Amino acid sequence: MKKVFSLFVLFISITVVYAQSSKPFTDASPNGGSGFGSDSKAAWDLQFNHTGIPSAGSAGVVSDGDHFYLAQWNGSMIWKLDTLGVLVDSFSISGVTGLRDMVYDGTYFYGGAAGSTIFEMDFSSQTLVSTINSPAVDVRHISYDASADGGNGAFWVGDWSTDFSLVSRNGVVLQTISSSSHDQSSTYGSAYDTITPGGPYIWTINASSGEDCKITQIDVNSGTPTGLVKVLTNHIAAPGQIGGGLFIAQDIVPGTITLGGAIQNVAIFGYDLASIAPKDYDLAMHSFELPPMIPEGQGVDIEGELINMGTQTITSFDLSYSINNGTPVTESITGVSLDMYDNYSFTHSTPWVPDDGAHTVKVWVSAPNGNMDENPGNDTLEASTVAFDPASAVQRWPLHEGFTSSTCGPCAAGNANLKSVFDNNPNKWVCVKYQMSWPGSGDPYYTDEGGARRTFYGITSVPNLQVQGGHTFAGNSGSYNATYLNQTYDDPAFVDLGADLIIDEGKQEVYLGAYIQNNMALPPATRLYAAIVEKETTQNVGTNGETLFDWVMKKMLPAAHGTIVGPLPQGSSTSEHFAYKFNGSYRLPNSANDPINHSIEHSVEDFQNLVAVVWLQNTQTKEVYQSVYSSVKTGVTRESAEALKVKVYPNPASQYVQVNLEKQVVGTVKMTLFSADGRTSMVNNMAFAGDSQEEILDISDLAPGIYFVRLETEQGNTFTQPFMVK
Repeated sequence: MKKVFSLFVLFISITVVYAQSSKPFTDASPNGGSGFGSDSKAAWDLQFNHTGIPSAGSAGVVSDGDHFYLAQWNGSMIWKLDTLGVLVDSFSISGVTGLRDMVYDGTYFYGGAAGSTIFEMDFSSQTLVSTINSPAVDVRHISYDASADGGNGAFWVGDWSTDFSLVSRNGVVLQTISSSSHDQSSTYGSAYDTITPGGPYIWTINASSGEDCKITQIDVNSGTPTGLVKVLTNHIAAPGQIGGGLFIAQDIVPGTITLGGAIQNVAIFGYDLASIAPKDYDLAMHSFELPPMIPEGQGVDIEGELINMGTQTITSFDLSYSINNGTPVTESITGVSLDMYDNYSFTHSTPWVPDDGAHTVKVWVSAPNGNMDENPGNDTLEASTVAFDPASAVQRWPLHEGFTSSTCGPCAAGNANLKSVFDNNPNKWVCVKYQMSWPGSGDPYYTDEGGARRTFYGITSVPNLQVQGGHTFAGNSGSYNATYLNQTYDDPAFVDLGADLIIDEGKQEVYLGAYIQNNMALPPATRLYAAIVEKETTQNVGTNGETLFDWVMKKMLPAAHGTIVGPLPQGSSTSEHFAYKFNGSYRLPNSANDPINHSIEHSVEDFQNLVAVVWLQNTQTKEVYQSVYSSVKTGVTRESAEALKVKVYPNPASQYVQVNLEKQVVGTVKMTLFSADGRTSMVNNMAFAGDSQEEILDISDLAPGIYFVRLETEQGNTFTQPFMVK
């Protein structure tokens, strides 16, 4: 049901309303030409053409057979997609930006950024392993010859129209194919082919908007084109669309070798390069899924689909599953008749009854017709889920992340529609909006942190609304309605989240405490995000007719990447605390091209109009576990602070906090320490006996959270200073 609902959301969002796209994100060759090439192979079997990929500069692509990895040529993002082209994660690698083409050697990934460096990267740990110098040519495209350099492997690299150089792992040029020989003027991606008879070959894909997008085969030994060309324009690419990366991978489609690549910002495609000779007995697990959350103590069917990839008709086999690598549960299936490429939908006869917590479930097939499976690599699939106690459910507060701009015409209607939904459904939602840098000059309240959230979701048009990380709704806010909101609101959550925000307007400081009580196990990819939001702004008026803007993000704490809090076991509780000073004075930027520099200035129109939005999100799946608005406490006295000249430090503190006063009043000062909920922790009367007074408070017994020191003089002046216990 959820899949059908999501498709309906997508249909509505693309057919009912309009959006405005950001500037083009293609990396096109300057060497445009008028040559159009011709399709010189009769049979090019298209295996897949996955559209809807991230389009904020996606160009280079590579596959390890299990996933696709897309690189952002105009940024540092690397997107991870499954073999169906569905985005499952995004990350960046410190020290690497602007990747173009990439290649995989079975252990590490390699790529270039149109410079003289080959980056060796571990995508599992998301780290840069090493760098290799390319001494002769810049590295825009790259492919890998495993047999080169005595079996050590080497990389064919080059730029748009340069020579192709074979570079060893030590940075030595082993072989060169001259540009006059290969005759390619706009090469973006390349792939090294030892599969096609008569090779080896290098396949290239071009990226010039002035000619048709095409794939060309180059004979490595002669260094010349073979005449084998596949024109992609009007087949899987539209006129003007250009190529990105290129790769060769096995078993993306079981039993085949794929020549695949990217059309920049548009699609990942794959052609059947050469089918592997089929085995006699080869049953492959084709699909297996579990809901992300399931109730504990209730039977769960283990169901999915398998396919016969072997030549023999299968009449029997064993179907097994295990929980967290435990004892297999096996069922013998008989009475079937599966010819080659036949699919079989299965439901294991023994349901699984989960206990609480996180679980990994593996399901596999074996013993086709009582024989050994000759290709065990495709026998097993696994899925992860979290079992919960239904009695531990709490109210969910759906998170709405809006991407908008005061220079975007459709954004006015999108924001008005969203406000109408909210007004008619009060106290059921949480919202934060990021002002964007387009169309035109963009919104003056655009920030780099808002841009980072845009990249996190791969958003290329506004208005855009992501509800629950895009799991409930992802599209134009003009299409959002109460049905979506209420369905999400009624979906139980299993994390309680609370937040307190303290605003010291005089010092332009905020103190935020976030408190997590989880009734489910939270995975390692869980992060806590916090955004200081101005509930209404009026100064960022642009060209779309809007004069009032709501829930505008001003600063993320500590930054756009959030705070890692996972893994957290079920039943645990934790807290996070943040302090931030809005520096300098208010400034209204001229445009998004001149954004606020948080180190010296701010764009807060009214400090008493701030609130914090806090949420827990899985960075891999984008799932939002819970969100909340903070409580807000303001009104810290400034006049008394000046009169008393008080300093409370360190802040945050863990063991002791010191209160320092300079003598400005006569008599006794009453000091009270109390928590954010008003409970008094200690009271002390401080009598002045000199020019200064200090008091050291033992706070080692206090629970983490936000507290206040309040000072009261005999003359009736008061001063309240917030601080955090961590």
